[in-house]
Amino acid sequence: MDYTIKTDSLKLSSWYYAVLASKAVLQQKITELEGNGFINPAFYIDKLQDLEDLEIFLKMSWDEWLASLAVDQTAVEETK
Repeated sequence: MDYTIKTDSLKLSSWYYAVLASKAVLQQKITELEGNGFINPAFYIDKLQDLEDLEIFLKMSWDEWLASLAVDQTAVEETK
């Protein structure tokens, strides 16, 4: 059974930066909650870990896609 999703690989970059922005906002929220005496923001910390996992996945997918664009040829000297 194939569970792959066909999508435009150029969207990977946008999704990656959206995850980075979301992580920053969530980290700020965690800091705010801890500063207000909310000692255990476990839910938000768990979601931050999920975003970090997604960031790694998107980065690896982006790198793999870029590698697939590389031309696997070596230079050949032309003689006359």
